[in-house]
Amino acid sequence: MKEKLFYSDTFHLTPGDFDQYLRLKPYSIFNLFQEVASQASTINLDRELQDRSWRLLRTKYIILKQPGLSEKVFVETRPLPAHKSEFRREFIISSTDHNVLVKGSSIWCIDDVAEELLSRDEILNDEDQDLNQEIVNLKPDVQFPIFKHQVRASDLDFFLHLNVARYGEIIFDAMNLQKNEFIKQIQINFLNPVGVGEVISISKANFENKYFLIGTVPDKIVFRAFVKTNYD
Repeated sequence: MKEKLFYSDTFHLTPGDFDQYLRLKPYSIFNLFQEVASQASTINLDRELQDRSWRLLRTKYIILKQPGLSEKVFVETRPLPAHKSEFRREFIISSTDHNVLVKGSSIWCIDDVAEELLSRDEILNDEDQDLNQEIVNLKPDVQFPIFKHQVRASDLDFFLHLNVARYGEIIFDAMNLQKNEFIKQIQINFLNPVGVGEVISISKANFENKYFLIGTVPDKIVFRAFVKTNYD
């Protein structure tokens, strides 16, 4: 694996990065994370790594401050100490005057060990064990989904799976929050990839400002997610 210990880049936010209330979209945040991660870390294409790729197991972020429309931002990333077969990475989005806007992190693995890791209580061996356990135990009534999304060609990455940033868009649409309630924090656990034509049904349960969502297709769970809003 070829790894840069620290990588940063500057991005110019556009109106398309913001929702109708001028708040940064989950899709935009995850897309920025994905962009710097792909630049910072690549798999060395030697014989033992041929036909293998990165697979994202979990990603999360917390918003500390909203950026302004058309603002330039710095996006930084660095790897955290690996845990067995898990490769961890943190992200920071900051303003040009060095105020931190968003903090995030992710867990990756090489795809051939993903199933083994996912079967181990969906990555519970870290600082978020209690939260992850709540996500794992979430069993909303999948017979009554609040939202459905059919995967289209424009949703796909180059592995022909739903692009990870698109999950943020789907969750945002499923939440359908009012103007005075907005997303402060998201965590997504990725369980099974989906391809074009598949329909994801999203169900939701919430306790005050803490929302738990589950996305399913027939016979399998696609993702589990936790969303926290500004409501107390």
